[in-house]
Amino acid sequence: MSWLAVAEKDFRDAIRSRLLIALTALFALFAVGASYVVSEIQPPQQAALTGEVTTVLLIVGLVQATAVFIPIVAIAVAYRALAGERQSGSLKVLLSLPNSRADVVFGKFVGRSGVVTVALLVGFALGLVATAALAEAFSALEYIVFVGTSLLFAFVFVSIAVGVSAFTSSTSRAAYGSFGIFVVFQFLWGILTQGIIYALNGFSFEGIEQGDALSELFQVLTIVDPTAAYQQATNWTVRLLAENQEVEDAAAFYLEPWFGFVVMAVWIIVPLAIGYYRFESADL
Repeated sequence: MSWLAVAEKDFRDAIRSRLLIALTALFALFAVGASYVVSEIQPPQQAALTGEVTTVLLIVGLVQATAVFIPIVAIAVAYRALAGERQSGSLKVLLSLPNSRADVVFGKFVGRSGVVTVALLVGFALGLVATAALAEAFSALEYIVFVGTSLLFAFVFVSIAVGVSAFTSSTSRAAYGSFGIFVVFQFLWGILTQGIIYALNGFSFEGIEQGDALSELFQVLTIVDPTAAYQQATNWTVRLLAENQEVEDAAAFYLEPWFGFVVMAVWIIVPLAIGYYRFESADL
């Protein structure tokens, strides 16, 4: 066997789970409901001014909601990937076959990513219908690019969950660790970054000016947040595709909107590498 065989088996096992069915149905309801809310109940400010709801305006409104919901789906699918098998003892059987530990870690990531992809594509397909019905100027290309960027963001949290799962033999600790990272970046990262700058500046915000070292450090700390990177990359791509939308050059390369894709790629690679390093030396 190899990582591909591990991925195929993991995908087949997970695709039949009731959890996946529930998450797929929940995400489908979310995609349709969020599209309606953004367009009808809380229309984007630009739409209120122009009187026209476009695909790009719907996506800009949707991205904040998907930034919360997608990680939950990804973590729920992936956190048991390795910890669950270690806890049940089936991991020893898997490793008794001609699989290296690297095959198992990478195969689990690919398999769970496939499961998440199925769940999200079903939801986004229904969201596509809702968006096409609600947007007065609909663009399938803009929506497809939005879906592709969202899948990349989902893979970030699959990687995080698999990496944490490789660190522990307990599914409860894997869940706490994965969701803990999500909570930190989703709700606490802004406060933490401001606290770091506040402490480094002598417990004061006075004297910090645009372009100085602390200001640039704050910008770097902000962009390493995978959620901020996803929002930045999504807004850049859909606006780039939209007509009459101009993207201004940033002061530094890491502030360029496209750099969000680089941050997400790093977040996919690093947790898997750390999880594998720990898993390789673990006593099973």
